[in-house]
Amino acid sequence: MKDVKVSWVIFLCVLTFMVGGCNSMITNNTPSQIPQNGSDIYPIVMSIRPNGAHLIPHSCSARIVIDGEIHKMKNNGELEYVYNYKRPADQHKANYYYEINYKRKINGSIREKFTRSRIYNLTIVNRYAIGFESNRSVPGSVITLLGRGFEEGDYVEIGDVPCETTFISANSLSFVVPMLGHGDKHHAKLISDNGNIGLGTFQIDQSTFHTNLSNINLESGEKLVLTVTTDFDAPRGGIMIDVTTNIPDSIIMKDIFIPADARSASVVIQGGTAGSGMLYLTAAGFEECKIPVEVISSDEGANATTDDDITNDEFLNF
Repeated sequence: MKDVKVSWVIFLCVLTFMVGGCNSMITNNTPSQIPQNGSDIYPIVMSIRPNGAHLIPHSCSARIVIDGEIHKMKNNGELEYVYNYKRPADQHKANYYYEINYKRKINGSIREKFTRSRIYNLTIVNRYAIGFESNRSVPGSVITLLGRGFEEGDYVEIGDVPCETTFISANSLSFVVPMLGHGDKHHAKLISDNGNIGLGTFQIDQSTFHTNLSNINLESGEKLVLTVTTDFDAPRGGIMIDVTTNIPDSIIMKDIFIPADARSASVVIQGGTAGSGMLYLTAAGFEECKIPVEVISSDEGANATTDDDITNDEFLNF
């Protein structure tokens, strides 16, 4: 019994050596996944490496055995062989291996040899992303993603932020670029119940604010309306614009909020104590907007209100 076990071990070792040596001559140049195409024809390519053996190149012939059927492979030159696989209807996976016959010189004599590769797997992917129509844009812009096999509920994620995504067809989606820091390339992916797909990187550039006032000149107590406009509809959640100034005692106003689906918002600005400086408007994804401000004193300055005294109606409708 012990001798049988030893013999079996020796047999396995020899078999492993033989298979390993055979496989080392064959290099599979075919990816395990290939995107589906309209003609449903896919090249399967392999090459032969002599590995130091005195191989006679023109003596080689190669076959592929795929799904149990044997097919001759075409020589592309330099020991590379190809077979154009026609995918059967409704079949997206296949198993295959290669067989080669060749001649080599051994101790001055020519001998015929045969070897076989290991088994490989091929998947024809009928769901994939080709890419963005543009891989950079400003926040709030609408970008199209092209591909195949998209479904309702699929959505794009950029920089770990889910994007407002609209299903157009199985071959295209559109999404709104999120409000993220500008100048950076963010990793993007398609999120789906059928498996996520990496989309590479997407660069977000700065957008700009437009204002109805290029500079602000006020008397103490005087009021003006500042309107801020963007080039696109505000995304879900709106755009909060942070307002700061280097003359806080001279400017009385609230922050600015552009609601979802709107492109502009207005705020009442009231002059406080006399002073001159700058008003700064900032928001994620936008270039900072700077507006020069000058407030001069007047007899009405003593009647100036505070930020809390400006009513909501006055804030929105002044």
